[in-house]
Amino acid sequence: MGQKRLGTRDESLIRAMAPMGGGIASSGGACGALTGAIALLGSVMGRGSPEKRDDPKMWKACYELYKRFESEVVGSAGSINCRDIAGVDWRDRKQTKAFYKGDGRDKCADNTGKAARILGEVIEKYLDHQ
Repeated sequence: MGQKRLGTRDESLIRAMAPMGGGIASSGGACGALTGAIALLGSVMGRGSPEKRDDPKMWKACYELYKRFESEVVGSAGSINCRDIAGVDWRDRKQTKAFYKGDGRDKCADNTGKAARILGEVIEKYLDHQ
């Protein structure tokens, strides 16, 4: 969504985010929608080499995205971790199967959509139109 909003397509970034599903390598860690959104902002606003500087707005943009993700997606789960948001231990086959057979996939897609909306709004606020 973020790349679409920016009018770019970086397949290496898409590939790099592939193992974020299930919260960093299906560990249940930080939600892939959040890490993906932050990575996209960093890919556009971060420095391209060690001697360059980050766009100073990057930190504000990433922090706003993070805080909004906490309030609009995490809610009562109380954690940015996938296992808490989705309510599943990805290492437990029974829980994983139940997630996919039930409405887990739909809830995850809804949360990913919320994260994409937040990202789009942050992009509009912090990035100059190129």
